[in-house]
Amino acid sequence: MSSNNEDSQPPIYRVSRSDPPRLPIGGSWDHRDISDNRRSAHPRDVCIDPSKTSLLPTTADVIYGDRLEKFQWSGTLETIFAGTRDENSPLSALREHEGTIVRDAFSFIGSQWAAHVKQTVPAYLVGRSDFGGRMQFNHGRIGNKNWSRRNIDVNAETTSSGFEDGFVAYARVGEVEFPKPSNRNVNMMPFIFGDKDSLPDDLQCYFPLIEKCPYMKDDIGKVGYLTVHESYVDIGEAQRREGLHIESPGVFSDVDAKSTAFTPGVEHRWGMGVFWGPDRYDGGIYMASSVKGTSKIWDALVDSTVPGIVDRHGGCEHLRGLIGEGTALDAGELVWFTDMTPHEALPQKESGFRQFFRVVTPSVTHWFADHSTANPKAPLPSNVNIVRGNKFESKD
Repeated sequence: MSSNNEDSQPPIYRVSRSDPPRLPIGGSWDHRDISDNRRSAHPRDVCIDPSKTSLLPTTADVIYGDRLEKFQWSGTLETIFAGTRDENSPLSALREHEGTIVRDAFSFIGSQWAAHVKQTVPAYLVGRSDFGGRMQFNHGRIGNKNWSRRNIDVNAETTSSGFEDGFVAYARVGEVEFPKPSNRNVNMMPFIFGDKDSLPDDLQCYFPLIEKCPYMKDDIGKVGYLTVHESYVDIGEAQRREGLHIESPGVFSDVDAKSTAFTPGVEHRWGMGVFWGPDRYDGGIYMASSVKGTSKIWDALVDSTVPGIVDRHGGCEHLRGLIGEGTALDAGELVWFTDMTPHEALPQKESGFRQFFRVVTPSVTHWFADHSTANPKAPLPSNVNIVRGNKFESKD
C-alpha cells in the first residue's frame, strides 16, 4: 500500500478553464492550501542575476548572437561523407547514419535552429498583476520583500502556450512519496482522472500521486495516461530514455500547441501582505522519480513544428548547446512540463531501485499499442488513434 495517507493530504485547489482569477471578497481569502503549495514549490531565497533573466524569454539566436558558428561544408565533413560511400573505407560502417554525424559530430549545425529554440523564465519568477500584465522577479514570488523586486510588462502575454507565446517550459508543483516498490511496470496506461477504481488493484497505491498533480477540474472524469516504472538499476545505467528529447512529435503530433498552457497566479496586495491565486496547469505532463539526480529538465522550448529540428521520436541532442543549464530533479520532486520541453534520464550514481511516475493529461491523439499498457477499467477515447507496430523501427 502507499506510504501516503490519503485522508491526511491537503486538497489540491483545482481550477476550471472558465474560472476567473480568484481575488479576495469581503475581506476573506481562501489561500491556505495555495500558499502552502507555493511555499513548497517555489524557492524564495534564491537570487537570480537580473542580467541573465532580463532578456528571457527569448530565442537562442538572440542570446548567443555572434557566438553562433555558421554551418559550412567543411573539408572534414566532405571527407566523412565520401568515406561512407567507399566500400574500402572504415567510414562505410557509418552509412545511413549521416544525419547522426551531422547532428552530433558537427553539433554547431544546431545554430541554424537557434531561432526556433527558446530559453524561458523559471516558473517561480513569473506572476500576474491584479491590475493586468505579467510580472518577472529576481528573487521568487514569495515574501513581501520580493514583491517590490519585480518588473511588470502590461503588454506581455499572461498565459504561456505554444512556442511563440510560451514563456514557461516547466514548473515544480510539489512533492510526492512513492509506495513500496514491487516491480510494477505500465506505460501510457489509460485511467480516469478522479476515479481511483479505474486503476488496477496493484496500482491504486499511485492514486495519491496522481491527485498531487494540479490537473484541471475539467479533466475529472476524462481519460489520462499513467506510466509507472519500478526496477533495479545498476550504477552507471539509466532506467529511462537517455539523450535530450521532447515529447512532441509522437502522441501529441496532431494536438494544437495551445492545448498545453501555464498561467501564473494573480497577486493581490491585502493589508501588509501579498496573496496569490493558484497557478493554472492546462494539459501537459507530470513526472517524478524516487532517486535524486536521475532526471534532468530545461527551462527551454523547442518549436517542434519546424521540419527537421527533432527526429521522429523527439530526439534533439544537437540542440544541447542552445538551451542553457538544465536542472536535475530531487527525489520525489513533482514537475509539470510541456511536450516541447527538453528533458532526459541520467545514469544512476549508485545501484538500487528506482521508481518513475508520469501522468499525461487527456490531450493525446495517438496510442502505440505495442509500447503501451491496456486497462479494461478505462477504455481509450474514441478520438485516439491506435497505432500498431514498433514505433522505433525505421520505415522506408
